[in-house]
Amino acid sequence: STDHWGPNDEQAKSQQDISHHFWSMMLRGELYEAPVKNPHRILDVGTGTGADVAEKHPEADVKGIDVSPIQPVWVPPNARFELDDYNLEWQDVDKYDLIHQRELLGSIPDWPKFYRECFKALKPGGWIDCSEPGLYFETFYDTLDENHAYKTWGTAMLEAGNRAGMSFDVGPYMKGWLEDAGFINVRERKFCCTIGKWSKDPWERDVGMWEQLRLDAGCQDFCERRFMSNLGWRAEEVTVFCARMRAAIKNNRLLAHHWFYFVVAQKPLE
Repeated sequence: STDHWGPNDEQAKSQQDISHHFWSMMLRGELYEAPVKNPHRILDVGTGTGADVAEKHPEADVKGIDVSPIQPVWVPPNARFELDDYNLEWQDVDKYDLIHQRELLGSIPDWPKFYRECFKALKPGGWIDCSEPGLYFETFYDTLDENHAYKTWGTAMLEAGNRAGMSFDVGPYMKGWLEDAGFINVRERKFCCTIGKWSKDPWERDVGMWEQLRLDAGCQDFCERRFMSNLGWRAEEVTVFCARMRAAIKNNRLLAHHWFYFVVAQKPLE
């Protein structure tokens, strides 16, 4: 079965709540970007704590699947959540008006296959809505030293993913994979998110503050499982690295930023 890429304890759940708020801020209060008018059946993949889609569409039947048992305490009557491995072959065919997928990096070993399954499960004319963060942290400041925490993060995450048999660097490739799977009207939007409150734009500054909070809260969880099990790091090495990482995240003078990828695509009508 699929190995979820991080823990699912209470701390991870609150980190996921922060993350959920952050994503909705990036979408300016929307839950997805796909131009779906009145979806009757919606599939939420890797839902975590998101029952919001079901609340927004009370007339729709919403199914959430996740490989990790973090689920909301309260579930709207039109939603159901199932623990299911979305990397296996799907039974659903021509069923959904909308498939919504977010932050699955590190839990899918074969992305082209995953998107082929999504294609199969959508009704003709149905839409898929995908959003994933980029892997790397960049800075507008002077070139970062090779030993800087952001550089170490990028190379270590890449190596950890390779050893685990899955990629953590998926954002830039989603558009191509969706096109290869047969989708049409594929649209990609890239968003450069500031880390911290250094932007002059008030909205960007607000989003950047939440990104800072999200990364700070999740850093230890992100690193512990992968760096220890896949790279053989000792616990104290992870702790020291996370302290360096947190210091970088909180350093507004770095003018650091992080790319996010939003892609929508449609299954042809015939």
